[in-house]
Amino acid sequence: MRFKSVTTTNTDPVRAAEALSVEVRGYEPDLAMLFTSHHYDPDFEELLAGVHSRINARNIVGCAAEGIIGPDRELERQPAAVLWVSEMPGVRVLPFILDYGDLQTMATPNILRERLGVTLDDCPSLIVLPDPFTIPADDLLKRLDKAFPGSPIVGGMASGAEAPGQTRLFLNDQVLTQGAVGVSLTGDVRISTVVSQGCRPVGKTYVVTGCKDNLITELGGQAAYDVLKEVYTEASAEEQQLMQGGVHVGRVVNEAIEEYTAGGFLIRTVLGVVGNRAIAIGDHLHRGQTVQFHVRDAKTADQDMRLLLQSRVVDQDISPAGALLFSCHGRGSRLFGHPGHDIGVVNELIGPCQVAGFFAAGEIGPVGNATFVHGFTSSLVLFTLPNA
Repeated sequence: MRFKSVTTTNTDPVRAAEALSVEVRGYEPDLAMLFTSHHYDPDFEELLAGVHSRINARNIVGCAAEGIIGPDRELERQPAAVLWVSEMPGVRVLPFILDYGDLQTMATPNILRERLGVTLDDCPSLIVLPDPFTIPADDLLKRLDKAFPGSPIVGGMASGAEAPGQTRLFLNDQVLTQGAVGVSLTGDVRISTVVSQGCRPVGKTYVVTGCKDNLITELGGQAAYDVLKEVYTEASAEEQQLMQGGVHVGRVVNEAIEEYTAGGFLIRTVLGVVGNRAIAIGDHLHRGQTVQFHVRDAKTADQDMRLLLQSRVVDQDISPAGALLFSCHGRGSRLFGHPGHDIGVVNELIGPCQVAGFFAAGEIGPVGNATFVHGFTSSLVLFTLPNA
């Protein structure tokens, strides 16, 4: 099993394809991932065709994005492309395309499995790249979870487009403008996921005692907004400053555990206050669920990513040979004040590893036993040698 990740900043599509392809000579990729900036518009077809004709990959999947991530650097809001190739003997790689109409007709998990060509016993790993405008990603992930319970599902929403029709998804020699593309991996492959949401809790936990749609009306029998004000009053000066910049709600994903840790919350943004009583969040909750307010800053995001990588990779003595990294376009220099943070932490903690990815409009990865679309998150998938 071999991996290789290479980048180019050449703006000419033909020369960019040549530069990427030269660096992966000698590889016979079972899977290639191509991520590019939107600067190649309207020449995406020429770039993809140039790569496709030169590298002899069995499968090519990718998309255009606001910025790309290479093996040792992050290239934000500038012309760039990254090509990641992998030789995976004993692994079956099946590409797929799904669109909104498919979700309407795939009424059962069996139909979805048949469409993807994968059975439940295959225990596949899935990489998914949806268009944010034309397919409901939350619905797609719920259906995939139901069809393949326990399977790792990771990826990112294509980014950089401002309207429907501007997204670019790649599948072999095709450039698509809607739906979702992806691959399933089955067989002799070991995959680990690390989802860093970059938040820390403020105050105590509360049980949702009143809610409707995306509104939380009561927490612990009190008006939700009153609880939020109380948490703010009791917070430290540093926490209050962070809360002024944005508050988040973390929902416990496993109510059966007694102690809630950072990785045990699904983080959602507080969107506003309604009627001086309820708070609106980017999710739908139910009565009886446990929540806790959270804050996010560069220091917290750095600590969270390091802690998760340490516990999932270093402490378990995992040595990945390749990785894919999907980071929110709100991270990078926007959050940390300088480019290269996430890829820098990955390389620092797990050593030499061929990494590629992009800045997404929503990061896909598991929390608990379910898969979600996240925000301000770094979703990492690690490929480990079968005998490691």
